[in-house]
Amino acid sequence: MRNKNIFIIATILLIGLAFFFGSKTGRVSNDKQDTSQILSDTKSAPATLLNKQAPDFKLTTLDNQEFKLSNKRGETVILFGMAGWCGTCIPEGRNLTKIRQEYSGKGVEVIGVAFTKGDNEDFLKEFRELGTINIPLALDTDNVASKYQLVRLETTYIINKEGVIVYKDEGFTSYEDYKRELDKII
Repeated sequence: MRNKNIFIIATILLIGLAFFFGSKTGRVSNDKQDTSQILSDTKSAPATLLNKQAPDFKLTTLDNQEFKLSNKRGETVILFGMAGWCGTCIPEGRNLTKIRQEYSGKGVEVIGVAFTKGDNEDFLKEFRELGTINIPLALDTDNVASKYQLVRLETTYIINKEGVIVYKDEGFTSYEDYKRELDKII
């Protein structure tokens, strides 16, 4: 038990140090405006997507599984725009893990898409392990950021069974908010 506590404290310290030193080099930032320099290009994004057909995309997850939105018709899909290096994305990733577990038998799929230019598979693997996150994660290899206007970390879309975007949130989404929104459409 003592070793487990030491490991947890060491992990928290390492995350804190990584955040501190990363923010000094411009790699990690809490200032959402500051992240614009490292986010994917979104200049061609339409003005609004709410209540419109969701643009299709095809990604390969860290687990080497294909995730193609058009193949998910008949299911509700939560699209979580995040970054593998984003410490503030971890709590929402945990919320989505709980949602995925609770709603798995109700036709709900979740995908986390790392859309910043600095992301890589190692960041995503560390994000998943440190956060004990169990949702499919993928790098944005199909311009999802542009298609979905992802300019802020922790942007979430909920796409209904007909493929229409019915919810968008640009910031932290609580477990309760996810439940409320899903219960409206399922």
